[in-house]
Amino acid sequence: MSKQEISDQQQLFAYQQIMPLFPQLFNDDVSVAIANQQKFIQVIPNSNLPINANVGDLVPDGGAVHDALISGKTVIREVPAKVYGVAFQSYAFPLINQKQTIGVLVIGKSLSRKQQILERAQNLATALSQTTTAINEIATGAQSLNENNQDLAKTAEDTTNKMHDIQKVVSFIQSVSQKINMLGINAAIAAAHTSDSKSAGFGVIAQEIRKLSASTAKSVSEIEDVLIEIDQSVNSFSSKLTASVNTIGEQSAAAEQVLASMEELNETAKMMENVANSL
Repeated sequence: MSKQEISDQQQLFAYQQIMPLFPQLFNDDVSVAIANQQKFIQVIPNSNLPINANVGDLVPDGGAVHDALISGKTVIREVPAKVYGVAFQSYAFPLINQKQTIGVLVIGKSLSRKQQILERAQNLATALSQTTTAINEIATGAQSLNENNQDLAKTAEDTTNKMHDIQKVVSFIQSVSQKINMLGINAAIAAAHTSDSKSAGFGVIAQEIRKLSASTAKSVSEIEDVLIEIDQSVNSFSSKLTASVNTIGEQSAAAEQVLASMEELNETAKMMENVANSL
């Protein structure tokens, strides 16, 4: 046996002595094994992370250990859960002695914690996306309703202004009615000072004028009552609409604040996903 062979064995033996320390270096479950150029010479399995190797098993072709032996370079692969029932990251480190690869140290690190964090981050991102969409729709609806209410408020204001114009017309008609009444009185006075043949005609005229005046005054009074009711209704509607506009405006502003918070949470979810991918 040459010195080179003894040196290789000693170096592999040294790695075997420190192997039990490797699981303590990770927060996740790990399995550790060492292989020489042909077979596995030591295996430290983990109950939560099965390793497909036993002491004495030949190094299989195509695996990370085999590729590290052939290339002399570190090989890192992610093994999906469907292969062994649990996802893990495989690290195959070539062991070099005097520029020759004499074996491989392989560490399998469980990805269950990463998968859990990644799944939660993705679920959170999905939920936040759905919630953001819903709040966006609410905010858009509130904005549209606010604009409609503002249009209604403008219409109510215009109606109030038109009511004032109508009241001016009614006041004018009332003034005309009073003048007609005065004409009736004057016609009655004139009838009293004329001859009998003419007084009858003046009397009829005076009577019709006074009837017209009374009828006009009554109509004006009824119109005024209706206008007062309409004015009160318009004022009540305008007040309630103004309160509604203010409330919707506040709700719209609150929705915008919630959207801003949701955007921050979305960024947090993305950060969680990036952290999970880096584990």
